[in-house]
Amino acid sequence: MIDIHIPTSLEYDTKKASLLATAIKNLSSIDEITEWNKQASAEVEELNSILKVLEEKQKTATQVISQEQQEYNEKNFFTKFFDGRKEQKRLLSEQSRLEREKTQIENVIIQFKSALDFMPVSQDNAKELLEDCKRQKEELHIEKKAIKNQNSSIRAEAKQQKANTNYGKYGKGDRHRIKLNKKSALKSQDDQKIAVQRQIKELEQIIIWLEKF
Repeated sequence: MIDIHIPTSLEYDTKKASLLATAIKNLSSIDEITEWNKQASAEVEELNSILKVLEEKQKTATQVISQEQQEYNEKNFFTKFFDGRKEQKRLLSEQSRLEREKTQIENVIIQFKSALDFMPVSQDNAKELLEDCKRQKEELHIEKKAIKNQNSSIRAEAKQQKANTNYGKYGKGDRHRIKLNKKSALKSQDDQKIAVQRQIKELEQIIIWLEKF
C-alpha cells in the first residue's frame, strides 16, 4: 500500500495531511482518486508555504545568534567567565528544532508527490499499473531465488577452501579468515534478501489496492 507517514509538528496543523494519508487506503474509484489528488496537491502547496516561513525563521535565528556572539565577544574576561550563555543555548536549540521541522516537512512533500505520481488517472491506467506491479513482483521472486543460490555457492566455496587449508594449528589462521569472509558475504546477501522481501510485501499490498479499480 502507498504509505505516507505524517510526523508531529509545532509549525503546522497535521490534521489535513493525516486525513489524506489515511484516505488513500479507502479510495475505490477513479473519481475518488481525482478528488484526493486535488486535495493532496493543495496540501503540498500549503506545505511549501510553511517551508518558506521556516526558512525565514531560520534566517532570523541565525542573525540573532550572530548578534549574541558578537555581544559576547565584546564582554570582558570576568563577565564571560560568569556568563552561562543560556540565551545562545536556547537559540541554538531552536535553530536545530527548525531544521528538524524543515526536514520532516520536506519528507512529507516528497511522499505526497510520489503518491500523486503513482495514482492511476483512469481504469486503463490502473490496469497497466497492476500488470507492471505483478511483473516487478515476478522479477523480485527471481532475484530472491538467485540470492538463495548465491548463498549456497558461498557456503560450498568456503567449505572447499577450508578443506584445502593446512591441517591443525598451521591452517588455523586461514580457516579463521575463510570463516570471516563467508560470514561477511552471507550477511551482505541476507541484507539484500530482506530488502527484496520487503519490496515484495509492499508490491503485494499495492496489487491488492489496484485490483479495486
